[in-house]
Amino acid sequence: MNTATATHLDEPAIWLGCLSCYNNGRLNGKWITAEQAAEPEAAETLNGLANVETVGEYTASRCRKCFGDEFAVMDHQLIPQSCADVKEFYDNAEQLAELHNTGKLETITLLASNLIMETLGELIEYHQTNYQGEHDTMNKFAEHLIDEGVIEIPASLPAHWVDIDAIARDLTYDHFEIAGHIWRNS
Repeated sequence: MNTATATHLDEPAIWLGCLSCYNNGRLNGKWITAEQAAEPEAAETLNGLANVETVGEYTASRCRKCFGDEFAVMDHQLIPQSCADVKEFYDNAEQLAELHNTGKLETITLLASNLIMETLGELIEYHQTNYQGEHDTMNKFAEHLIDEGVIEIPASLPAHWVDIDAIARDLTYDHFEIAGHIWRNS
């Protein structure tokens, strides 16, 4: 598989391939970005990689070349490894595209490298609920919370009596930091 042929190297994408073709020595698949996967009916035809076939109540996407019905993510970019699954990708494509366009996908990928989540949806929800922002250190985060009034310091207390190190240490019980990004534990 030649990943250099990807046309969207700066977007979240998967390289989706037909397993039957792969098992028979042919590489049949294509790069699909989250934006493309978010289009209506994209999941059904796997963005043109498959035809939709219905027999009775059973509907399946079948490969256009070999009529196989099994597809797999054979490569991915800007998507957490634990979440690189065909169904997960299509179910969350719109959110992935939005996170990429707003510059938040990189932090989600950082989070995924340190947490084990069952699905990409859970990971995105965890990030949206618990992300506290980018701060160089826990001490800077503590100072930010004091400046915002989240942590109140009595005005009568002399500034040199405030122990930022102790406040930051206490924050580590409820928060964690990865590469300057802070999340609340839940």
